[in-house]
Amino acid sequence: MPRVLIPTDDDDPGLVEGYLSYGWDVAVGTANFRLRASHYNVVHYQWPEEYSAWHAPTEQEMAEIEEHLRWWSSRATNIFTVHNLYPHYGVDHPACHELYSCFYRHCHLISHFSQTSLRMVLEEFPAARQARHVVHCPANNEVALATQKRRGSCREEMGIGEDEFVILMIGRIRSWAEVKLIQRAFDLARVPKKRLLMVGKFALMVPLWRKRLHLLRWNWWLTSRRAVVDTRYVPENELSRFLDSSDVAIVPRFGGLNSGIVFLAMTFGRMVIAPNCGAYPEQLMGSRNLLFEPGDSTSLASKLEEAATLDTNEIGRENAAIAAKWSWREICRTCLDAAGEEIDLSQGASPALMA
Repeated sequence: MPRVLIPTDDDDPGLVEGYLSYGWDVAVGTANFRLRASHYNVVHYQWPEEYSAWHAPTEQEMAEIEEHLRWWSSRATNIFTVHNLYPHYGVDHPACHELYSCFYRHCHLISHFSQTSLRMVLEEFPAARQARHVVHCPANNEVALATQKRRGSCREEMGIGEDEFVILMIGRIRSWAEVKLIQRAFDLARVPKKRLLMVGKFALMVPLWRKRLHLLRWNWWLTSRRAVVDTRYVPENELSRFLDSSDVAIVPRFGGLNSGIVFLAMTFGRMVIAPNCGAYPEQLMGSRNLLFEPGDSTSLASKLEEAATLDTNEIGRENAAIAAKWSWREICRTCLDAAGEEIDLSQGASPALMA
């Protein structure tokens, strides 16, 4: 039985399920990246920043990570799926540029969710220009969708009226600029009976005293707007509680490449409003979702007003049909086909890979 190592502690089981569906034996966990204790035919990376504890790597950490990458690339086919252009905390940071460049240098195959991702990576990272690349479908959250305890609106138990227009922000808020974008857009949007459903963590990378001050201001604003707030960790089997209770999901990012909010909302049949940058236009092409100018609260407010005039339930059903055509199984199949004969199913890496 062929074996794959997915050295991540991320709790999204999509990639694991994709390989399992083809009969592969799967091991997970970042610890295995450093243990180097077993044989695998493929090592499939997701998040380089995991190996530096989610911060910009020091020189010593970078040297250690590269040494492990060299070891694995001499013994297995190494695949890297691009989720971000940079770590969320390290846009344009030289150490983060080197971290990602290291994976582009030592992985045999780089996989992308869009042509935009391929183009942006090649432009930003010269090290990636020598690697093989493949573009596959976006990811969906089909595993999470299949585990829901129940589907349907939970508005009544949340204290939300059935006639209210519910704007969902789900996921981490990573900067005070994103907070201000949400606040200003919500206040500017001329939408009758609008309601904010805020689900996720306040995860600003700032000194603790400043974070506490920002959190006080944010909580005051949420309370004054009657927002429904849930900052717990939400198990995957409870996600529909929030998605099914909303009309539209917003992606309050100022840039970036992909967002799990888009994939999640479309999988669960919700309309999306995303920034007009990165891969969002390509991924939402042909749909009736909306794009706003990145960082522009007036533009986001305008799109919220437009969304309130549309049949968001119908658009959500269209989104679910689109997302149903995406799958991690298909992503795995595309990667394995692209790697082709490079994957030695008997002794690990072929002599060509070990050169």
